[in-house]
Amino acid sequence: QRLETVVEIAEKYKMNTGLIATSTITHATPASFASHVNSRKEEYEIARQLSLSDVDLLFGGGKYFWPDSIIDNFINKNGVLIQDINDEINGNSRVLGLFSDKALPKHSEGRIPRTVDMAKKALNFLSSKKNNFFLMVEESQVDWGGHRNDGQYIKDEMESLSELISYLIEYQKQHPEILLVLTSDHECGGVAIHDHDDGNMHVNFTSTYHTANFVPIWAIGPGSSYFGNFLDNTDVGNLLIDFVILSNE
Repeated sequence: QRLETVVEIAEKYKMNTGLIATSTITHATPASFASHVNSRKEEYEIARQLSLSDVDLLFGGGKYFWPDSIIDNFINKNGVLIQDINDEINGNSRVLGLFSDKALPKHSEGRIPRTVDMAKKALNFLSSKKNNFFLMVEESQVDWGGHRNDGQYIKDEMESLSELISYLIEYQKQHPEILLVLTSDHECGGVAIHDHDDGNMHVNFTSTYHTANFVPIWAIGPGSSYFGNFLDNTDVGNLLIDFVILSNE
């Protein structure tokens, strides 16, 4: 069944919307906010749907899945393509930032643009427009470290996430009307962290795949108290939808 996403509902209320990922922008998480397909592997079709959507900003990797015909769809719908985070963008246009052919490089490899830089650019862009905005930012590759049972990979990507969250918390303090939610779609790897004799983390794994372990959720701003519970993961999406509706009525 085709279900409306929180982004599609936000757009009904004329909210400005953006999606950011350090994977391809057609990867599972960003795709789930603005496309409708039978399989997450249909990245060309996801790109086509994103190009024709009303999402105002798309930042990530995955230029491989955006042939000229699909990019033309985006441009013909008041869009501009950038491949450098420092490029100037017109606040009246939609913007597609494709910064790598596939996923963006690892944080440990000097990822450019950094996740926090994409978020800063996006917030400047979305907040310059009229009306409210909805922005989803995914630090995608933490999950990939779990799949690989690579504790260093996880640690490096968590450093990037820490930079991102530190910036977003300060931004929220300056804009107290904004709800900021941090969570994960699932745990990956069955990660157990222990102190080691040399003071470094010693990481053990029970799986190379997703697990049923609890994941944390934090929120600050209006509506944040509703996230201070044990929640089924589907409740998170419904609460975000409720907040979008209530904040626009």
